[in-house]
Amino acid sequence: MSVQLGVAKVIFYGFACLHNYENVEFVTNSPERCETVLDTGELDTVGSYYNVLRNGDGYDLIFRDKMSISGGSACFYNTETQEMKKILQSQYLLTDNFCVIKPKDNDGYYAVGGEHNKSLHRIMGSSGPTINYRGRTIPSPEVYSQRHFNGLYLMHSKDLLHWDYVRKVPVISGIHPGQTDNFQGYSRFDSKISCFYSKRLEEYIIFVRANMGRGRRWVQTARSKDLIDWSPLQLLHMDGVDFNKDNYYCLEAMEYPDADLFVGISAYTNKPRYPTETCIKLMFSKDGVHWIDRGSILETPTSADGYRNSVQPTCVFFDNGGDHYDMFLNENYNRILTRNEGSNLVNYTIPKDRLVGVKAADTGRVEFDMGIRSDRLIVNYDAHGYIKFTINDDPEEFFLQGNELNKEIVIDEKYIGQNVRIKAEMNNAILYAFSS
Repeated sequence: MSVQLGVAKVIFYGFACLHNYENVEFVTNSPERCETVLDTGELDTVGSYYNVLRNGDGYDLIFRDKMSISGGSACFYNTETQEMKKILQSQYLLTDNFCVIKPKDNDGYYAVGGEHNKSLHRIMGSSGPTINYRGRTIPSPEVYSQRHFNGLYLMHSKDLLHWDYVRKVPVISGIHPGQTDNFQGYSRFDSKISCFYSKRLEEYIIFVRANMGRGRRWVQTARSKDLIDWSPLQLLHMDGVDFNKDNYYCLEAMEYPDADLFVGISAYTNKPRYPTETCIKLMFSKDGVHWIDRGSILETPTSADGYRNSVQPTCVFFDNGGDHYDMFLNENYNRILTRNEGSNLVNYTIPKDRLVGVKAADTGRVEFDMGIRSDRLIVNYDAHGYIKFTINDDPEEFFLQGNELNKEIVIDEKYIGQNVRIKAEMNNAILYAFSS
């Protein structure tokens, strides 16, 4: 009988990953600004909602040319050739962002996103079933704009340059069951979209804006096996959120590498207008629906008039192959910080697995479970004092000091294939990650 191993990489993001604990707290680290990947001011375009894809030593970027209710073009930019090409011209009515996805079968590229209408005057329809829109009755499912049905579309491309619709109707829309924006009463899926294939869930998962009220922003999620048929949208669950003041503008999310975990970042303000706190929030989840807010990882400036956050997250991008993770932020988003300049796509970096950790200032203790898959443990820690730990209450102790990013520890082969309990005593130390 085979034993199903538990997670073999533990990220210390909160109490949910610990079995027991005493005299410890959790810390969050900030990434460091690395380089400006693209300055759209030099390209004479606004630039917003970036898609970032690796291409050798450089990046392929797809981003919105402008922000406009009447739509606009998307741009393709290769950082090596420094050439920009207009793609997805205005006939696609891209009034909001689309998110580029590498599918599980590697058949080219897909994108989810597209269109919504902000004005009732642009909604037309014929007789038939109706939906409620701000207290008024409008036709459904024949709800469409002057050009297209209202909602998010699925597109496909072989080369990132030439795109076409997979279907002529939206794959996510207020005319589909369970996909109505609960404030607007129809599908206003604005802001940055995040969509990817989850190997753990074996489904595509999408995160889109949820308008909880005027100026009250939150996030909702849905899942699909094929990018066409989507489950009803669910609001994210997170303790402590006050929708009367907390604004999470979007969630740029991904599966954390080698861990049974999702990680996400969101632009945040502590009130809808003229906030006193603006930052990029760091969030973790086991299932993609229930999230833990680990707090600010980067303080960001407000817009020039002090009205809102001027920085938007564009992606977390952890597979750079080195000893650091990448994170991309869109600074001067939509020119709201400096009106006469474009936005800057900036790459921030942080040492691997050091976004969060569990800390003991004096002497603290933690217990956690993990699966053992080899005769090596790899520990990421910073111990000005010490860390000592045992496995399954065996008498042998392992002792750690110093600051190590990937410390290898040889353990007895008898643990291989087991789910074990690790007990650690810490003094003036931080544990960031354990893996096998």
